[in-house]
Amino acid sequence: MLKKNKGKTRRLSKYETNSSANKSTPGEDSSESSTSPASSSDSVIPSKVGSDLLTIRYADAVDSYKVEVVFRFSSIAKKTLFPLDACMVFEKKEEAWIEPLAFDPAYLNAMIFTTLDYFDSMQHRSRDDVSQRTLPHYLRTVRLLRERITHEDNQSLTTPTVAAILALAAHAHFVGDTESAKHHLEGLRKIVGMRGGIATFTGNAKLLVEILRCDIGMALESGSKPLFFNQSSSPEPFLPYPEQTLFFESITTDSTYEAETFLHHIDAELAEAWRVMREFCLLINFASESNHRIATETFLDTMASVIYRLLDMTRFKTGSTDEAIRLGLLAFSSSVFLQWKQLGMSYDHLAATYRDCLAELRCSHIPPQLLLWLLMVGAVSILGEADDMWLKPWVRVTIDLCKVESWTVMQDLLKSFMWIGLVLDKPGKEFYDSTAVYYPVTPPLTLDAR
Repeated sequence: MLKKNKGKTRRLSKYETNSSANKSTPGEDSSESSTSPASSSDSVIPSKVGSDLLTIRYADAVDSYKVEVVFRFSSIAKKTLFPLDACMVFEKKEEAWIEPLAFDPAYLNAMIFTTLDYFDSMQHRSRDDVSQRTLPHYLRTVRLLRERITHEDNQSLTTPTVAAILALAAHAHFVGDTESAKHHLEGLRKIVGMRGGIATFTGNAKLLVEILRCDIGMALESGSKPLFFNQSSSPEPFLPYPEQTLFFESITTDSTYEAETFLHHIDAELAEAWRVMREFCLLINFASESNHRIATETFLDTMASVIYRLLDMTRFKTGSTDEAIRLGLLAFSSSVFLQWKQLGMSYDHLAATYRDCLAELRCSHIPPQLLLWLLMVGAVSILGEADDMWLKPWVRVTIDLCKVESWTVMQDLLKSFMWIGLVLDKPGKEFYDSTAVYYPVTPPLTLDAR
């Protein structure tokens, strides 16, 4: 029979990084924490996970095999949820999410609950089997968190507490429990405010990334207002756009299709968001091709400054070029920053809004190359197989209008607007190849086929 840990804490070994020699104490904002665990490191995790975990003391009495699943699943989660990891620098990534397992029982149980349930869902196990394994950890997490918040415990504002609540919110969002997800996120929003606001997380960019990804994902899925950077109810101003000019002095780009021309004819604020997002794509592509890495803060600042502004731009008319570009940018951003479609999650509200906008879009008012980018972005990010009936013929005829004769030519066209090959080339090529069976037809005026 597997041993159980009796609740003693043990400080895990120090994980060295090239950029920082100082060790952050758990719970301080200078440490990195996340509900999307990073990959295992031999300096922290025993090389023989199964046997050595039996000797490690955790913050609560738990079966060691469950913690082993957390460790083993972490590498899978990272590849699935963070494909840009290879281009980014995460400070103290292993140390940050592992250490609280040894001293924070709420965090420990939250990680076990969410990880086991994600894993069981991917294994297509029945919900009854899942609940028997995970429900005790969920109830334990909720009880411990409620006690902290009710009694104003000193731990109620710590980083592991924030991470535990975020784990519950993200899990509820993942399984489609919108009401619970909103409840957890509202509690998290309150704690962030009690800590002093978003600015207090500037030393913990990875945790803030995960908080905002959850908030953004819920807004895109349901159409609700985001809880953070909500200009009608949130005290935080939008984050300033990141300054990336210096990065591009050595990067030259050729725009075969003069992709920037249309920016002179759209809303100025929307055009600025487009330029910032395009610069980020150029930066990621450069990092990917040259084996360089960007700071987590660059990812965070671009995601937050662009997406929250786009969500706030509700003034454009359905079917207008401006609205099509705004929704296209949101769809594109979801595929770059969230990457949850691979887990079977959908953004129903955004997808429906995008369909309606495309149905009313006057194609004569938009360059065919831009239209092709908008259609391809929809295909690889938020639209599904049910949309193929109307989407693929439309893409096919637009491909012919743009004289695109190969995937290589298509890549050049997409990159002339914005595109990240590391994330989008595979689904993009699959969709492009699948349109070859369609002969040129008149683009649909309505999407009734859906």
